[in-house]
Amino acid sequence: MIYKPKYDGKSLYNLSQSILEYFGDTPSGKTLDFQLPVNDGLVLFLFDALGISTLESAGAKNDREEITSVFPSTTATVLTTLFTGKKPCEHGVLGFQTFIREMGGIVNMLALSHPSGPQLPTSYERLVGPGERLGRKLSKIGVSSVAILPRSVSNTPMSNYDDDGFSSVIPYYDFWDLRLLVQKQLSKKERKFVYVYVPYIDTLSHHYGPYSQETALAVRDLLGFFEEVSSNSGYTVLGTADHGQVEVDPALLPPAELMSLLELPPFGDSRAMFLKTRKTQEVMDYLSKNFPDFLVMTKEEVLKEGLIGCERTQFEERLGDLLVLPQSRRLLIYSYTENNESINYRGHHGGLSPEEMRVPLFVRSS
Repeated sequence: MIYKPKYDGKSLYNLSQSILEYFGDTPSGKTLDFQLPVNDGLVLFLFDALGISTLESAGAKNDREEITSVFPSTTATVLTTLFTGKKPCEHGVLGFQTFIREMGGIVNMLALSHPSGPQLPTSYERLVGPGERLGRKLSKIGVSSVAILPRSVSNTPMSNYDDDGFSSVIPYYDFWDLRLLVQKQLSKKERKFVYVYVPYIDTLSHHYGPYSQETALAVRDLLGFFEEVSSNSGYTVLGTADHGQVEVDPALLPPAELMSLLELPPFGDSRAMFLKTRKTQEVMDYLSKNFPDFLVMTKEEVLKEGLIGCERTQFEERLGDLLVLPQSRRLLIYSYTENNESINYRGHHGGLSPEEMRVPLFVRSS
């Protein structure tokens, strides 16, 4: 079963448009199907990997709306959508590892590097195309913006691109200084946008599983903090996630027979694997025989179904020729290094299952 993104008013893409509308700017696309309550300022918490299924497994009963991620349901694609206001078909970041011919192959979009190499001498603008990010758009209409990020990601190529134009970027070390930083930002009522990225649920879901006790404890603690800072803040406070996760078995390496049919190693994400091949039918036959629990779609079908938001895109080549979507706990991961810990992850994402695609949107106003 696939759960398609709802780009028509109930997705993270539409949230990006509603943030502009909130501050009185003109959105470039469809906003959310409902209006956000308006105060002077707006706060957005992004809890990485807090899918609806993980939320429910943790026993959290916080009032919420439900929206979808975009596709692929992975952080690099989602954050580029949020901060550019573009659908994946418009910005071309189609997974954690995206095939970009002009850069000579497959690019890790978080680090802006080849999968096993140093950072490339290029910029996100070159790979994604022109267009102002959220921070600069808000600055033009007199709205300051603050990003509160883990120190480990606060100066990466992707973060520097996303946060371009923000008034300030404040790094934090852990949950405890994060609490104080957020409280300080909300202590003064201003017309500003505050973005808070929280990675803990994603980390725990990868290592312990999305329905583990460890993940559930983090969900409850983080949502308790969210409700605490939302109460009487004088701000509209939103909380959402970039994607959910699904439980998996340890990954398999792509068999040599499959690799012999490909022009490049698989790219994209572990649960949304793009294949580039001149032997499309042979690959489809091989997967049908050996991996009947994988859904295989052609590039044309991906576009026709509107999975990346358009039926045509200038980034069509980045889709490869086939998309492989695991439909069970099995998945394949091509490893560029001998010690790839993601092979043994208990949770993964990137695909189109309800667990990966359905995310909450908490809306609070005081």
